[in-house]
Amino acid sequence: MTGVNPLSRSRLLCAALLLACAPPAAAPPPAAEYAAVEREVARRVNAHRAARRLTALTYDTAVAAIARAHSLEMAAHDVPMGHDGFHERADRVDRFMPLEAIAENVALNDYSPARTVGVAVAGWLASPHHLENIEGHYDVTGVGIVRARDGTFYYTQMFVARRRISGGRP
Repeated sequence: MTGVNPLSRSRLLCAALLLACAPPAAAPPPAAEYAAVEREVARRVNAHRAARRLTALTYDTAVAAIARAHSLEMAAHDVPMGHDGFHERADRVDRFMPLEAIAENVALNDYSPARTVGVAVAGWLASPHHLENIEGHYDVTGVGIVRARDGTFYYTQMFVARRRISGGRP
């Protein structure tokens, strides 16, 4: 490194170390239009649960951020469509919300913004495994939706059963 003074070299090294040690970036907050779509998924899932006399799931924005990060990875083709990295996502949730159980549903479709949620939720309700998650003994949910450049919507919905403490309350 000729021509670089020692102070500049030190600053460059410090900057490189800071970047290397920085925590990974969190999932971006949802765009205003997708925040409403994410909540609509939770609303429809809760409507289904109510029709089955099941308790409503509480929406948690931190769980939604973890779900959104997975949808973003799928939309960017960093991971295949599916559940790759599920255990890591579960560990992230468990760090701030001790859990008894956790599950997730994923989906993708390229329907219009007006139809995409209905199609995704209907698909889950028609699938025995996805329906098991929707009707499971969970009390918290978070939904992350990302739209890829080609217009495809990627969905992740996480379901959390918080660990119970004495007295039966989470």
